[in-house]
This record gives sequence, C-alpha cells and structure tokens, in this order.
Amino acid sequence: MAVPGQPLEGKTIVIDPGHGGKHPGSIGQLGTMERDMTLQMAKEIEQELLERTGATVLLTRKQDETVDLQQRVDMAAEASADLFLSIHFDAFTTRDVEGMTTYHKDSHDQPIAQAVHNRLMEKNFDTRDRGVRVGDYYVLRENTVPALLLELGYISNEKDETRMRSLQFHKEASQAIVEGVIDYFHKR
Repeated sequence: MAVPGQPLEGKTIVIDPGHGGKHPGSIGQLGTMERDMTLQMAKEIEQELLERTGATVLLTRKQDETVDLQQRVDMAAEASADLFLSIHFDAFTTRDVEGMTTYHKDSHDQPIAQAVHNRLMEKNFDTRDRGVRVGDYYVLRENTVPALLLELGYISNEKDETRMRSLQFHKEASQAIVEGVIDYFHKR
C-alpha cells in the first residue's frame, strides 16, 4: 500500500534506454548520438522516480553497452514489472519533421500511454504533438508487461536536437513522464 509521498510504493518500473554499444541509433545534424541521449534521459527518469515515488526502478543498461532486444524484454518479465518504458529519439529522412510520439502495444496500454503523453504535451516544449499510437516495435510486441515506447523528439530536426541536448529538457521531460505514470496508477 502506498504511503503519503510514495505514490508508487510496491511498483516496479523498467526503463529501457534505447540502442547502446554497437547500436548507436540515429545521429543528429549536430552530431548527437541517440544512444547517449536515451541513456541520459533514462537516468534522469530513474532519479525522478526514486526521489518521488517509492517505486523499484531497473535500467536495461547503465552505460554505453549492447543489450539485445530480447534481454530487455526478459528483464521486465523476470522483474514482474508493472511498466516498461523504452526511451528513444526519432529520425526521418528530411530535416523538417519534428515532434513527440508515444507508442503502446495494444488497447490495454492506451490509458497509460495517454496519461504520459498528456503530461509531456502540457510542458509546452514547442514541438509538434504527434499523438499516441499503436506501435509494432519488438520491445512492445514481445513484452508481457504494460509497455510504452517514447519518441521524445526528432534527432534529425535541428530544433528538436538542440532541445534534447538541454539538461533543462531532460529534467522537465522526466518530471512529465513520472507525473503521467503517477496519474495512471492513481486512477486504477
């Protein structure tokens, strides 16, 4: 049972910094590597969760290392996680596409996806709201626990890339994500 100030006591959340090691992910115009940004953001979310919620928090990787997709999914299953959050920064072939998208695997995960996405959009990051969508990504499709994949901007867009390099953005986005998770679990 949650105690005051510990709204997620007893919950386990797995945070998955996308890519890593031999899989750098996308690389921005300014040279930003997705694998580095996802790890930085995941650590910020971890810290926010630990400080505010009482949840047990696990990271699929804590440094720049290669972790295969099945290992990431297995970690969530073995921990009987209440939520799996995969952190990414999107890319496109043209530089004009921008925005944030929250993906989930099916209708069961839509409410938590919407709660997290709503909080992100409330922050007014001056980016396009690309919505909440069903995604056919391995870490969503193969997960046995509720799972979200967050695309927190387009690394291929200079405005989004500049924002994602900001420590202030990492702090504010982390707060928004944690607030969305708390919102969801409090409604259940």
